Amino acid sequence: MTTAYAELTQRLADLTALEEVVGILSWDQEIVMPSGAADARGRQLSTVQVVAHERLTHPRLAELLATLRHDPTLDTTQAANVREAQRDVNKATRVPSHLVRALGETAVRGHEVWVGARKNKDFQEFAPVLTELVDLAKQRAAAIAPDRPAYDVLLDDYEPGMTMARLDPIFARLKEVLLPLIARVRAAKDVPDMTWLAQHVPAENQRQVGEKIVRSMGYDFSRGRLDTSVHPFCGGAGPTDVRITTRYNENAFLGSLTGLVHETGHALYEQGRDLSLADQPVSRPRSMGIHESQSLLWEKQVAHGRAFWQAHYPELQQSYGFLQDKPLDDFLRGVNYVNPNNFIRVAADELTYPLHVILRYEIERDLFSGQLDVRDLPTAWKERMRGYLGITPPDDAVGVLQDVHWSGGAFGYFPCYTLGALYAAQFYQAAVAEHPEIPARLAEGAVEPLLGWLRRNVHQVGSRLETDALVVAATGRMLDPEAFLSYVTAKFTRLYQL
Repeated sequence: MTTAYAELTQRLADLTALEEVVGILSWDQEIVMPSGAADARGRQLSTVQVVAHERLTHPRLAELLATLRHDPTLDTTQAANVREAQRDVNKATRVPSHLVRALGETAVRGHEVWVGARKNKDFQEFAPVLTELVDLAKQRAAAIAPDRPAYDVLLDDYEPGMTMARLDPIFARLKEVLLPLIARVRAAKDVPDMTWLAQHVPAENQRQVGEKIVRSMGYDFSRGRLDTSVHPFCGGAGPTDVRITTRYNENAFLGSLTGLVHETGHALYEQGRDLSLADQPVSRPRSMGIHESQSLLWEKQVAHGRAFWQAHYPELQQSYGFLQDKPLDDFLRGVNYVNPNNFIRVAADELTYPLHVILRYEIERDLFSGQLDVRDLPTAWKERMRGYLGITPPDDAVGVLQDVHWSGGAFGYFPCYTLGALYAAQFYQAAVAEHPEIPARLAEGAVEPLLGWLRRNVHQVGSRLETDALVVAATGRMLDPEAFLSYVTAKFTRLYQL
């Protein structure tokens, strides 16, 4: 290791430590912080973030990266670490401080305005500040990469390397298959009774069941914990301190259970990272889409499938008496119930969810290209909802105002949700091709060899490889929606006897 590289890794380790402090402060704010401490917590968080920004933009860090960028003595992991650090520095230094400040201040104000507008079901209350946020996002994109379309730059924040040119045909293919499949499901005459999904289950019962499931998936409680929050999330401070949360609805037990499996998938990714490089950018999860693939692989590919419940359903029946006489087939239809009449993205089923995401992507894409104006969004939202799902939101609260993302300026985030589903299907398909015994082992309650395959091909890889290279190395081909489409077509044709 050269002296320059050693100094670089120390500086990057210090930055990682600051990021981890922010992670703990943010987790504490959501879980245990007294409400009266909000102002102090804001001061603490902003101070740590300012210190981190100063270190990231320090001239010495830029000097080290310039020295190392073409150093032939670096191995592939070290070169990838330099590449990832350079990416962080480029974004931090190219955006002027006054724009960073304006984005932060407007996002805080935007969230407060959004909360009120959503409560009042009135998009026009939110439109002026949203216009400001869009304009600021365009300015930031131009500062980072003036020669690229603004929305491509925003996509790159969450899914490095992704562009509209790649997304458009992928999403077009999804619509081509999903729209007629959903129509067939909607027309199906054999609609199962789903009233049992609303059976009352005390929160403590749900917690006990959920914790057993989490442990069976391989979540390490010596490096993690499970808590309750208003909005479930996975947070913490690196791979040795991973914290997941869930919420319990006593009249919708299945949502909390599958949601907990989802967050555990995120946590397994974090706990599976390379500990020897945990304080370096090269160890970080590759992208939001890849991170989402891990949560969706466990939630959908595994915990919505027969093999998983062959192992866990008998115990669930013992815990929840009303399931005693419910055959596994009926339970699986409940887990995979399709509701095309649902307006809300976060409540959407596996089959209709991609259309909720595509709708948002197309609106954002057209907004940043100038084809749509902010004032046009409610109408565009309703038109696309009618076209894709045959339903019209009755008001803005369950339509254009339902998501928090735009109020904080998080443009370009939505596609990651569906990209995650596509990656998940492709990863699972590749894992089973390499280890055909995976379904049988899941039916026995064993997560190996699936978890081992993910550790080797995704978790430990971190950001050593860029996204396309990671996917090719793991699955033998670039991102391909066909794995997901064949999976959902076979599953829902079978479940709904189409």
